Amino acid sequence: MVVMSKLYILAGLILISWVIIIRLEKMGKLNAERHFIFLLLRTERGKEFIERVSRFGFWPFISTLGVVISLLGMAFVIFSLGYAIYSTYFLKTKIEGATLVIPGVTIPFWYGIIGLITVLVVHEVSHGIIARSENISIKNLGAVLFAIIPIGAFVEPDEEELNRKPRISKLRVYSAGSFGNIVLAIIAFFTFVAFSSQVFDPSTIQIIDVAKGSPADGVLEEGMVILRINGEEISSTNDFMTVAREIEPGETISIETDKGNFLVNAGKRKDHPSRGFIGIRVHSAVKEGLSKIVDIGVLLFISGSLQWIFFLNQGIGLINLAPIHFGVAATDGHHILKEIISHFVGEARAEKVAIFISTTTLLILLFTIIGPTPTAA
Repeated sequence: MVVMSKLYILAGLILISWVIIIRLEKMGKLNAERHFIFLLLRTERGKEFIERVSRFGFWPFISTLGVVISLLGMAFVIFSLGYAIYSTYFLKTKIEGATLVIPGVTIPFWYGIIGLITVLVVHEVSHGIIARSENISIKNLGAVLFAIIPIGAFVEPDEEELNRKPRISKLRVYSAGSFGNIVLAIIAFFTFVAFSSQVFDPSTIQIIDVAKGSPADGVLEEGMVILRINGEEISSTNDFMTVAREIEPGETISIETDKGNFLVNAGKRKDHPSRGFIGIRVHSAVKEGLSKIVDIGVLLFISGSLQWIFFLNQGIGLINLAPIHFGVAATDGHHILKEIISHFVGEARAEKVAIFISTTTLLILLFTIIGPTPTAA
């Protein structure tokens, strides 16, 4: 129900913004190219930066490594999709897979915005840098919007120049975007690990939020350190999650904190009515001394941003390597696959074979997402 209400709000904002966009277009004040419900914003800003960076001599080696990593990533994604559909329809086990990324609806709003910006910028700038390192001209850069929502970005190389290049050059350009996302995901992961180890104490669990109207509201407070729940010692977030999963609706929970002992009557979770609900969010406490210098909210925001930069870059970077053709557009994985196939069967047949494989991959992805829900034992 919460997700549905957020979707209604999002739909309302899109409708209002679209009315404004149509009005601006009629007045001749829309500085964008409109294609049905999508806006295309083109600019030449950023070309100079890409030009400077592309002059470094190590890009041929880096981009060739990107081709290897992208091929391995494509194989991993295809295997994962195959296993997912096998599990869904033969083992009757639903595997969590791809989902729509909508900030504020399916993922946290600000973390989602920050993560998606890094995905789009790194992906397209990587394409641009490698294109210029291969002496392929860039026409312009831009962004794609659905009403006011950014859903994509692009660096537009000269297609004629790209098509005249050797196959390895084309593979380097096509692989660059996802490889850039994967590299950023790795950097974000290790930065998150280093940041967390220096800032947070994993053996001390602190309440960082109490939901209004929840069973814990008016009983527990932000900043309290949880020591025990129902007599079970809590020394990590895993300990907390293990105990929380055992709570039943209506159960009286004894919670021992650094501020005293408290009793909370568990409610029902809306998404899992059979499980109990307290109404608190917890996190490893900030190390002693540091909490007096920096607000915990700032530290949690940095930590959360790094996590979502990792999740979105590795997830979107990999799914873009799946060979999928949408009819009007295709993933980088489709272009990579077509280039590889053309080495063996020629350009004309390669296009047909690649479209067949890409269409099959898209159908597998769709049937995995909408597959039957396993029957509970």
